[in-house]
Amino acid sequence: MGLLDFFNTRVEEEENTEGIQGRLSSLLSLSKEEELIKLKNKWISDWESFEGKKKIEERQKENEKYWLGDHFINSQKLTGNVEPIDNLVFESLEEALPIYTRQIAEPNIKAGEDPQIKQITKKVADKIYDIADVIRLRLKIKKVVRYWALYHLGILKIGWSNAKNEIMVQAVRPQDLILDPEAITDECEYQGDYIGHYRTDTADNLIGKFPKAKKEISGLVGKEEGTKIKYIEWWTEEFLFWTMKDIVLDKAKNPHWNYEEKTEMREVDENGGEVLTPQIIKGVNHFSSPKMPFVFLSVFSLGKSPYDETGLIEQVIPLQDKLNKRTRQIDKNADRTNGGIVVSAEYFSKEQTSEVADALAEGDRAIRVPGDINRAYKRDMAPPLPQFIYQDMVDSRNEIRGIFGVTGLSAQGIKSEETVRGKILVRGQDTDRSSLIIDHIEQFYDYVFNWFVQMMLVYYKDQRPISGTQGESISAEEMSFPMVVSVKEGSLIPKDRLTQRNEAIDLWSKNALDPITLYEKLEFPDPQQAARNLFLWLNNPISLFPDLAQEQQIVQQQALQVGVPQMGVPPQKQGRESLLSAVPIQ
Repeated sequence: MGLLDFFNTRVEEEENTEGIQGRLSSLLSLSKEEELIKLKNKWISDWESFEGKKKIEERQKENEKYWLGDHFINSQKLTGNVEPIDNLVFESLEEALPIYTRQIAEPNIKAGEDPQIKQITKKVADKIYDIADVIRLRLKIKKVVRYWALYHLGILKIGWSNAKNEIMVQAVRPQDLILDPEAITDECEYQGDYIGHYRTDTADNLIGKFPKAKKEISGLVGKEEGTKIKYIEWWTEEFLFWTMKDIVLDKAKNPHWNYEEKTEMREVDENGGEVLTPQIIKGVNHFSSPKMPFVFLSVFSLGKSPYDETGLIEQVIPLQDKLNKRTRQIDKNADRTNGGIVVSAEYFSKEQTSEVADALAEGDRAIRVPGDINRAYKRDMAPPLPQFIYQDMVDSRNEIRGIFGVTGLSAQGIKSEETVRGKILVRGQDTDRSSLIIDHIEQFYDYVFNWFVQMMLVYYKDQRPISGTQGESISAEEMSFPMVVSVKEGSLIPKDRLTQRNEAIDLWSKNALDPITLYEKLEFPDPQQAARNLFLWLNNPISLFPDLAQEQQIVQQQALQVGVPQMGVPPQKQGRESLLSAVPIQ
């Protein structure tokens, strides 16, 4: 049975019955490239014909349109009669993103109570911090969350850069992936048989990556090796391969896994002879089995497809449409209040009426009319809109902000709260509303950190320095014991800074807090240095001022030379005149 057969074999069973429920796979079939092309073509066909894909693409375009502020229908665009809008979708999402991603996730690693193991786990946590800082993980995850809000799915790809010799991550647009139509996303992990990732590179770079396919690539572009080519990177849990049209560029086992190695051990038998005994060295891995290097962010999922069934933007689009309608009504009413006219047919022809209307619209102060002005011309003032129109617009704004959990960040949302405590309570309610999304982002960080540990086990064959430490380093050899990697619960929940500062000062006043933690809560740039300065100030204040200390030392030396007691030491019964005469005049 070939690779294609393994992946397309199904057991037709009822939904809730025992037995095999998915596709089977085997690495043995990687040798036949013709089957890989057939398999790739079928995967593309299955995804393109998937009804859910077409629906989600329409919703993605609609969400993106509203985020950009492109709320106008085609007829308005063609005529140029574009009416005013009040884009709360963009405002709310971009105000929510800092709340969702403001805090830095704290890795929590457990492996036992042995002091040596604890020391190693601390180094692993420090290295995770180091990697996250170097690759700007927070910005990448912020982009993932924006993709999730717009496209109903956020994806982060974990990889290894040979050029930088380090772990790298990439925020991937969902439109660049080919997914299994029967896959679902559960707890940030993709549960499907395959993923196809559209990638683009120059022909020259592709030849460097896939020298076996040099002839095919060169035949496609000729001498124009700077031409960009799109190809597909296919992943399963056990292997990956690359295709470009009907060409298999290359194939390999999943590289992010330590496989078993067969070796031979030399032993001495009873007769003193040397015997070679086969031995299998098991690969050390953090995961229990190979995985596809993608982390999925999904929140509003019912487990029917890889995508969320709905999203924040999709839920507020009706409210945004109503808000735009109210904005247009107020705008039109304002225009009518400033310029309605009624003229008499006895004095004005149709053409003259149009001229008067244009003159008023252009702001002319005086208009000449025949006869009695009171009978020929009259201004018509539009009545003001009822109060409920404006109130309904305000309600729509607040409801949109409430769905995103950003009411407390806007001036309108908290202007009714006159006390500081009231404003803090409003922000606390925002935090409660956004906690569902933040909980999922916390688990997203959790899975990313677990991936970091797996990649360290695979690629850190030599000692790797850890930035911000006293010359410490880490290697895969040290990490050969099971570890539980998680994120400190609640570490991503936004903390009210004013409340934190007040609590820290209260604890400090009661001697219940150390100075380093106090300065951390007060958000000092360097809590360690601030605490050190406090210690010196309390025990040896002059050490904080090296220039003064040097001057003091010079004065003391001069005083000793003329017999004057050292500074800070009471004089031994010296008269005022003798003390003054002993100090040299400068």
